[in-house]
Amino acid sequence: MNAHLDVTEALRPLKGDPKATTADAYAAALGSCPVSRVAIDGSEVNWWGALGHSELQAALRDFKSLSSTVATEADGATPAIFPLFADPPLHTGYRKLLNPNFPPEVVGRLEVGNRAIAVEMITDLIGRGKADFAKEYTYPFPTRVLCRFLGVPDEDWPVHHEFVMATGEQVGFAVSGQDDEQSFVDAMFKVLPYVQKVIDDHRANPREDIVSSFISGHVKDRSLTDMEISKLIIAMMLAGHGTTTAALSNTVLRLALDQDLQDRLRAEPHRIPDALEESLRLDTPQQALSRKCIKDTVIGGQAIAAGEYVLTSYGSANVDPRKFPDPGRFDLDREDKGHLSFGFGLHACLGQHFARMNMRLTLEELLARTSSFSVAGDVIRRSFPVLSVDEMPLEFHPAINKTL
Repeated sequence: MNAHLDVTEALRPLKGDPKATTADAYAAALGSCPVSRVAIDGSEVNWWGALGHSELQAALRDFKSLSSTVATEADGATPAIFPLFADPPLHTGYRKLLNPNFPPEVVGRLEVGNRAIAVEMITDLIGRGKADFAKEYTYPFPTRVLCRFLGVPDEDWPVHHEFVMATGEQVGFAVSGQDDEQSFVDAMFKVLPYVQKVIDDHRANPREDIVSSFISGHVKDRSLTDMEISKLIIAMMLAGHGTTTAALSNTVLRLALDQDLQDRLRAEPHRIPDALEESLRLDTPQQALSRKCIKDTVIGGQAIAAGEYVLTSYGSANVDPRKFPDPGRFDLDREDKGHLSFGFGLHACLGQHFARMNMRLTLEELLARTSSFSVAGDVIRRSFPVLSVDEMPLEFHPAINKTL
């Protein structure tokens, strides 16, 4: 008899208790059956959940059986957000086009400018003494650095931000099993005129950035249409915002609740990357995505029939005790960094180096410019399919010897 997990209900305590952990939420299901039937509020789909670490890896490897999109090249359709929601061979051509824009040495060129934005924003918040760090930093900061990445003026960031926030509320990478393509298309067409201006400007004034690479690049030996370029830009805007916002807010909340951890990282700033990896593991931003089984397959010994849906549960895999001993403990010295927060295999997150860099420089500046910061009001967070913080009032105490 398979275990059954109501994932929405299991994660609900995280909304009201900042100290609640995903390890507690998933413990029973992981202990009884790491591939099990899963229920999600608002979904009529009878899901399978790939909950365990090794089981999720197996599911993510099996891209020939588990499709990232219902649309296929045969019917002339392309997914709303590609290559994230695409399968080979469509996925392969676009991924090849995108890959050169994301190595650490390439995104690293943006660090100085991104850090300047972080310093400007953090200095303002600390100077005020109290602020909602979620609304005033972890949501807008990723938008502003994405604008730099896309080669658009910083003053245009509100245009991007309005779009990603509206689309996040409307679609939000929801795991519903329903067709929300039209909702995405409606939001997309509102921003397309602006995106076309970005393309036209890059075409008239070429520079070394990702948008120019789309314009000059080829997929299957052909140039991209402006609509394809627009969809790639929009994919960068959406995929690069939500998870970075969540990862930043989850990590800062954890630090705000743990003065000892703050003090240790101030004394040992070289350990900030370790703290980030442990936060990404235990407070996984994208708790789950979905796949559709297009031919009979077996995952973790469980037969899954064509036509069924599988939840790729990154949040549970990252607290699987078979992979991570004492998984609910935030362990700065944990040696195994093999979490799956940035995916695995074919769809491993392209922007993970960019996200890590922006998280790291944020913590470096926040910790260096404060002697402490703490929660100063009610924290409101969402738990599924994205674990993130919507409201996080903090009180800041400036570092004594730091000029703001």
